[in-house]
Amino acid sequence: MNIENQKDKPTWEGLEQYFAVEVIEQSKRNAKHWFIAFLVTLAALIGTNAAWLYTAGTYDYVSQDGTGLNNINTGTQGDLENGTESQD
Repeated sequence: MNIENQKDKPTWEGLEQYFAVEVIEQSKRNAKHWFIAFLVTLAALIGTNAAWLYTAGTYDYVSQDGTGLNNINTGTQGDLENGTESQD
């Protein structure tokens, strides 16, 4: 009867191997989930950047004031004054 009980009892080696296999399987599942999350995040980043670039490229950044004069910043930044020549 003692021998039969010993056969049914799990050994430490068997338990260690079982837990090691479980840890490896869980790590594989976690790695797969994180990889899928990374791909979704990367696709969202690429999609939003493409949408932003498309929108920025198609928008015309020209504005006019109330008198119909264009107020365009051409980058000259010199002694250019927009407005009337004299206050008289």
